[in-house]
Amino acid sequence: MSEVNAVQKTEMPEINAQAAIVVTQNEGKILLEKNAKLKMYPAFVTKILASIIALEKCNPADTVTVSESVVNEIAKWKGSASISLKAGENISVLDLVYSMMLVSANDSMFALAEFISGDKDKFTALMESKAKSIGAVNTTLTDAGGHFTAEQFSTAYDMAIICRYCMTNRTFRMIASTDKYIIAPTNKSEERLLQNTNLLVNSQNRRYRYETAIGIKSGYTVRSKACLACSALPPKDKFGEEILAVILGAENTKQMKYAFYDAITLMDFTFNNFESLSGKKAEEQAVQSDDSFLTVDEICDALSVTQRNVGNPAITTACFGKQKIKSGCAYFAENEQSAREAAEKGAGVVISESPVPGIPNIVVDNIARAKDSMTGLIKAKLGLWTIGILDCPDKINPIGMAAQMLGDRMDIVKSVSADNNYSSMQRAILSSAKKTGAALINVSCVQDGNVEKVSRTANFDVAIIPSAVCSKNPRDLTKQQLIEDKLKICGGMTEAGAVIINIDDKNLAGIFSIAQDIITIGVDNKSSDYCGDNIVFGENKISFDIIKGADSFHIELYSDDKHSVYQALATFALGEIMGIPAKQIISSIEKYRKTSGLNKVRNEKGVYVISDFENTGGESVGAALKELCSSFIPDTARRIAVFSEIGEGDEYERDMFRRVGSLINKCSVDIAVCYGKVTAAIAETADLKHKFVALFETKEALTEFLKLNIRENDAVLFKGSSDTGLDDIMTEVT
Repeated sequence: MSEVNAVQKTEMPEINAQAAIVVTQNEGKILLEKNAKLKMYPAFVTKILASIIALEKCNPADTVTVSESVVNEIAKWKGSASISLKAGENISVLDLVYSMMLVSANDSMFALAEFISGDKDKFTALMESKAKSIGAVNTTLTDAGGHFTAEQFSTAYDMAIICRYCMTNRTFRMIASTDKYIIAPTNKSEERLLQNTNLLVNSQNRRYRYETAIGIKSGYTVRSKACLACSALPPKDKFGEEILAVILGAENTKQMKYAFYDAITLMDFTFNNFESLSGKKAEEQAVQSDDSFLTVDEICDALSVTQRNVGNPAITTACFGKQKIKSGCAYFAENEQSAREAAEKGAGVVISESPVPGIPNIVVDNIARAKDSMTGLIKAKLGLWTIGILDCPDKINPIGMAAQMLGDRMDIVKSVSADNNYSSMQRAILSSAKKTGAALINVSCVQDGNVEKVSRTANFDVAIIPSAVCSKNPRDLTKQQLIEDKLKICGGMTEAGAVIINIDDKNLAGIFSIAQDIITIGVDNKSSDYCGDNIVFGENKISFDIIKGADSFHIELYSDDKHSVYQALATFALGEIMGIPAKQIISSIEKYRKTSGLNKVRNEKGVYVISDFENTGGESVGAALKELCSSFIPDTARRIAVFSEIGEGDEYERDMFRRVGSLINKCSVDIAVCYGKVTAAIAETADLKHKFVALFETKEALTEFLKLNIRENDAVLFKGSSDTGLDDIMTEVT
């Protein structure tokens, strides 16, 4: 994040601003620029730097008590933006940051400066140091409030670096995109309503509102003129990716606020010409997102390498244990044999505790510590989310619905064993690619189990804690012990994280003594943040509304269990925390089909669907086939079995599917569909003269085949590992 890089020189559209730059958020490529390194006086640089420092150094829930000196200081600044803080007023860090970002409140800046550094001058030095540490080396600050001085300056180039860095912080990103915010009443003030002065995201300003804008900040002083940093996604039907624009030194007139007009001009021009500006083609964008993201030098720095026998190749991912070795990966080897096997399969570098001559190799003192360090490096590099879900009975476990919503944007770990959750979480993060947005882990609350292990490195951003307790029988615990049991998971969380709890549960309702932000869901308690209302039960279906403040969202869920409403509420809250649009969350929830264990459902098309994505082993395949063959269906209907890998894809599993082929010969299966090379072993033993066996190696071909061949009243078994994407195919075709 320490620089932005020019792609090509392109003629800028005409703008009013003295200096401007447009870069890609992900890679920092310069798409457009005008006087990008000209020294200017950006009125908002201090507010942005102060905000990110506050979010990184403080718990957002920390209480700041406003001093008399802060009130006296703001009184000297005539006409300065403020929220009229009063001496002795208690207000949270989060509220102060919101007021700085949305309305440029200088009294909030002074209060935070005093809270963090003791005084304004020390805080100014801290901000300048922060700017230079992230690569903004031409930024000099002398005034913490953003007022003009002859010595305070930055550049559009530096501001792009600063803003790119800040927008990787989840809370900053959320604040920057906020239209309006209410500061709750304090001991000295009634509630305060803040309306964002960035007109690109201001819902009350139709002239300059940009539908896909997601921040960041506007500013103005007489000497610096109008300044704006903005970020936006491609408008509908436009090719591109998230971009960031900085506009400095624009005019304000009665007829035109040029900073916003220039921003719209630059963003429209960029998205209309994204292919030529970025050098990326639409069909290549997904491929390029999978490119390497680490170098050996970076790995060596993070792991404190003691010996090295490799150059500095680019690394695509990291692997260890039983993971499939990918070309160009960094592989953690337990012994020399596994190290050499990994090198033969194309590993870019092998990490081991002892030197392995003749292969690209780096040596570490302790392989376990190296894995922990690599996990942290990759999470920081990719900006990963980590979502913990407390293990509980299937009926109220939201992991399946969350996975349905987020599966296209993250690697998902689903594990219920106290022994392997920690390793599973680490494998997911280590094997993440550039496109990965999060790692989801199901955490069991077993006494002395994996919560303690995971909390060492998991660093959860969000935790969903349903009502159930898993460590002991609830009847054997006091209310306080129940609460403590549920709170174990918070030991693995960031203090700036969010905990989603079911407030209808009397024990969970008592959990308010934690540093994290608490988000409540409920049905019976109407005061919850997300409330399920107007619940109507139909035949295998529930319709209801999710009420969030003044907003209402209608859901139609394929389920017959009220617990699914709680599951949907938790998933909806999680989606909003992650910034997913409500329509997309609702669509994913409504597509959801319960897939843990062996389940038999009937969907709207009249197709019997039997899903099994959790159970492994030959016995589980036999049980699934038995369920399929015992299903009652009309004489005109067919039984279709769809298989994918269920384990490691080794020779043992191939042999198992050979036995399945023999079993199909004796079963009333009309069509057997094999997805992948391992399940294709079914065809080696199946009676192909009398049984229809279809073999597919791509998701697209399998999906198209099933769409064309599944008919009303058919019974269809989906048996395999969710890691292969078979559960997604099931959702799409049924």
